[in-house]
Amino acid sequence: MNKATTEKADILVVGSGPAGSTTARFLAQEGFKVTILESKSHIGIPVRCGEAVARDTFDDILKIPMPENAVRSVIEGFRVFSPNMKHIDYRLPEGEGWVVDRRVFDKEMLIAAVLEGANIELNTQVIETKVDKEKGVTVKAIHKGKEITKTAPIVIGADGIYSKVARDVGLAKPIDPIDLDTSVGYEMVGVEIEDPTVFDLYVGTEIVPRGYIWVFPKGENCANVGLGVGVSFAKKSVKEYIDDFIFKHPEGKKRFKDARIIEERIGAIPVGGLLDKLATDRVLLVGDAARQVNPLTGGGIAYGMEAGKMISNTLVEAFEKENFTEEFLRKKYEGYWDKDYGKSFGMGAKARKILDIITDDQMNNIVEALDGEDLVKAIKGRWSQIKLGAKLMKKDPSLVKLLNKSLFGK
Repeated sequence: MNKATTEKADILVVGSGPAGSTTARFLAQEGFKVTILESKSHIGIPVRCGEAVARDTFDDILKIPMPENAVRSVIEGFRVFSPNMKHIDYRLPEGEGWVVDRRVFDKEMLIAAVLEGANIELNTQVIETKVDKEKGVTVKAIHKGKEITKTAPIVIGADGIYSKVARDVGLAKPIDPIDLDTSVGYEMVGVEIEDPTVFDLYVGTEIVPRGYIWVFPKGENCANVGLGVGVSFAKKSVKEYIDDFIFKHPEGKKRFKDARIIEERIGAIPVGGLLDKLATDRVLLVGDAARQVNPLTGGGIAYGMEAGKMISNTLVEAFEKENFTEEFLRKKYEGYWDKDYGKSFGMGAKARKILDIITDDQMNNIVEALDGEDLVKAIKGRWSQIKLGAKLMKKDPSLVKLLNKSLFGK
């Protein structure tokens, strides 16, 4: 048994997904003794998402390299198809991001954390988290069938949408069905892909209520094909929606006529915005545990990783001042988050509500009226930079009323 295994940790991180591993990575870089507790014997399996990751998270924000062996496709742009199959085509000169293999990607993120000095304990299922404001946090876990106890000044919950850590310390809240999407997807080979550097999104209340279908290329003839459907809006099973598009819709029958499914995936996506609190005394949450998922797009990988850096910055100061109170941790951590994503997530939550009531005809008109630059600004919460009134009034005056009421309360 090596020294790292027996050495008492400064910080325990529960969960080794991209958010947990990246948080541990930056904390270890700062010199903290970090132990990651992972319930599984392996990570990255099962895959539950479309596997798309934004470039700016790595290049501009975290300034860490994307592991080349994790990349399946370099993405330079996207297309958004309306119900009538007209589309917006958008490309970024510097590239948009990547479609990765999560089995490799997640492991590479963990490897990076371990190489920085973090310790990983596999097969360790956390069953209880207790906080003593003065002394620290006690975590009970089952490790290979035996109960163990660990203590540390700080614990970070990176254990997913149904976080046990968040529940134990009173940070979790029930997810309203209207704020939850169910996703079903396939990895398919033999897919018709015109350009492996472009991903496609399909919208429409009939094909995918309160959501979208994605086709993320993983090379020249392989793709992730999936959708997220608002739980409260589904009139049939989510699997029926994706199967109907692939096998019955004219677009699907054209693109997937020679395709074969090699993997099935299912997951849940919280799209109701952040928890009310991201931290309490001696405990912070990150990633899906904190509901750091874009309400409009359902994307969460990059946000969780970036939040890991915010936590690292927060805890450097907390340890220096020996201040682990809820007031201090929330002020610092939530301050970083609000500065970078408070506005975009707030506007995204409002924009998502548009999808609850919009019609297919209105979607058709939006796609015809706006361009790719407009959509990028919308996703980033920069709605005020889009000349909505002038563009939409010409096409469909009802859209101006819909958007102004939803976004600006007018």
